[in-house]
Amino acid sequence: MSLDRALRGIVTDRAAETTVRDVLRVLSGGGEKGLTTGEVARRVERPEATVAVILSKLAEGFVLLTDGDRYRIDRDPVVDLEVQRFVRRSEVHTQLAANNLARFRDRYGHR
Repeated sequence: MSLDRALRGIVTDRAAETTVRDVLRVLSGGGEKGLTTGEVARRVERPEATVAVILSKLAEGFVLLTDGDRYRIDRDPVVDLEVQRFVRRSEVHTQLAANNLARFRDRYGHR
C-alpha cells in the first residue's frame, strides 16, 4: 500500500487534508521513539479521536510504523518521497486559496 491509498480512506475535505498534513509534519520530527496518539493530538491541536483514525489509516497503509501505542514515519525512501510531495502539495494549495481569498476581498471590498 502507499500514502495515496491511505489518504483515500481519510481525506474527504480540506480540513481533513490539513489535519493529515499536520500529523505527518509532527511525526516527521517525532524521532526514533515515535509519538503516542495523545502526543500527536496535542501537538496538532485536534481531537484525539480524529487523530487516532488518521494514525490507524496511515499505519494500515504502511506509511507509519507502530510500536505498541507509538507511531513513527517509515523511513523508506519511497514513503518519504510520497509524504514530502503530499505535504508540499497541501501547503501550496492552502497558500493559493488564501491568496485568492485576499484578492477577492481586495477587489470587492469585503473585510
